[in-house]
Amino acid sequence: MTQPGPPGRQPYPQQQDYHQQSAAWQSPLPRKRKAGPLIAVLVIVLVVVLGGGGVLLYFGLSDSGKASPRVDASQDLEKAPGGCAVFTEAEVAPYIPGRMDFKPISGSTSSDRSEQGQCSWNNNDHYLKDKVSPAFVIVTSYVFHATREQSGVDAAKGHLKRRVPNGGEVGVQGAEDALLVPLGKTGNQAKVAVRYRNVVYHLDYLNKTEGVQVRSRLTELAAVVVGKVVPKG
Repeated sequence: MTQPGPPGRQPYPQQQDYHQQSAAWQSPLPRKRKAGPLIAVLVIVLVVVLGGGGVLLYFGLSDSGKASPRVDASQDLEKAPGGCAVFTEAEVAPYIPGRMDFKPISGSTSSDRSEQGQCSWNNNDHYLKDKVSPAFVIVTSYVFHATREQSGVDAAKGHLKRRVPNGGEVGVQGAEDALLVPLGKTGNQAKVAVRYRNVVYHLDYLNKTEGVQVRSRLTELAAVVVGKVVPKG
């Protein structure tokens, strides 16, 4: 037989009373917030962002569809003598002692940006038999065409800056630019580059004949070729 405990006390708390006390100490559950206002704000932000992006895309596409401003090519010449057509045989003969031959060196090339030709007049095969000094004239011609970025005139100016950076200015009748570069120490060879609008000629002249003024004769030749591209009148 079990002995009863002291009066007024239970041996163990009842299970139901424990759960009731535990529930009384727990914090009340938070109320659920309504999601409606938050969703509405997100929708408004999304509409603004997408709308702004659409406007930027529209104007971006509109601008990209516009053609780039056209360069001023009104001063560009369409054609000019090139390669072996730069000089006639009679025009070069006084500058080459003895018998003279001429031939294309690298032929003619053409692209959207330029046309190029090169020719040589010389007495290489005859100067020993003719008992004269060796001489030659080499001409390289360029006709620059306009692109979306620049005119043919601007392309020709840029070509001179790149190809003849150390050239000294020299007077050549009709030329808008003329740059001369002496070669060697004996003074019997020199180069000159001349430009008229979008046309450029490089002339390389050698003449080992004693007493010949190579520079002055070279500028004479340059004036002859420039005179063929300068409009008459």
